[in-house]
Amino acid sequence: MKRLGLVLMVLVLLIAAWRSAGDAGFWQRYWLAVSGAAPDRIAAAMTPRVRLPGEFQALPRATAESESIAPEALAQASDRARALKARALIVHRHGHRVLDVFGAQTSGATPVTGGELTPAVFALALSPLVDARRLSIEAAVQAVQQESLLYTAVGWRNPWSAAARLRFSLRVAPEALRADGSALQTLSERVWLPLHAQDAALWGSDDKALRVDCCLVAQLDDWMRVGDVLLQQGSFEGERIASPDWIRALLAADPEGHRHPVWLRQQQGTAGAEPPAARDTYWFDLGPGLRLWLVPRRALSVLVWTDSAVQARDTEIPNLLIRGLLDQTPAIDAASALDQIVPGH
Repeated sequence: MKRLGLVLMVLVLLIAAWRSAGDAGFWQRYWLAVSGAAPDRIAAAMTPRVRLPGEFQALPRATAESESIAPEALAQASDRARALKARALIVHRHGHRVLDVFGAQTSGATPVTGGELTPAVFALALSPLVDARRLSIEAAVQAVQQESLLYTAVGWRNPWSAAARLRFSLRVAPEALRADGSALQTLSERVWLPLHAQDAALWGSDDKALRVDCCLVAQLDDWMRVGDVLLQQGSFEGERIASPDWIRALLAADPEGHRHPVWLRQQQGTAGAEPPAARDTYWFDLGPGLRLWLVPRRALSVLVWTDSAVQARDTEIPNLLIRGLLDQTPAIDAASALDQIVPGH
């Protein structure tokens, strides 16, 4: 009996310790994070959620020839994606879909969380305030940074830490998003509707409990739209969503031309045999194994989703496509043209 009582006491203490960190929802979010779960799994588990209204229009498509991409480069990239059993490879140029390759049970409509790209939606929504000088660029950058730093607070892997509570709990929406209505309305009217995206979902319920720095669930195709807005200095399909000045402030370049999103403390680097073939290449990890590569001077965006985080960070596929841009290559003779554009041919 004494042994049974001791066991029961230990169980009570363990349950009390477990509950002191958070409820069942907290622990689900925590385990998904520490286990490196895929972004579609995280998206499916996210509750509560509130709809972010969009107004869907299909993405414009273009041929390889019209976007000056060597068809052989697209073929090699497709073959490599299939060899890796990639879940997705999507290629845009000038905001136009040029290629998509999907694995089983994946499509452009697959909902995923946005990872490092999520704060860009919040940041884009601040552009009208900055442009109208209702908010200085410095204050707006600080607002974006402050919101994101709470999510990346050091020590969050300890579930009983203040950092974990900041990362895995709801809080009041940022004041800057509530200046002209609800945060949800502001994000929808200033960003999601102009992107012609499908309805998305935010983690939360209303302005008193809403996260805009993480966990936004949207289709793969719509995350490509967000990337293209950054790539095109705030424009999407001819419509101005944010000013170029604000985009430059958000993606400040260092003396070597490398861009650093202001909302990220640090990022995973690249993998593979060589660095990106274009010096201005930058990227966002939407989750383990899901990376969006952006190449501004080439107007090229490449999304790679594999089961391996290392494979997604590999520069092989984006470099094949960068070198396959016919309007970015030096003059070469016909006999050696293909081999210089796509090595090995």
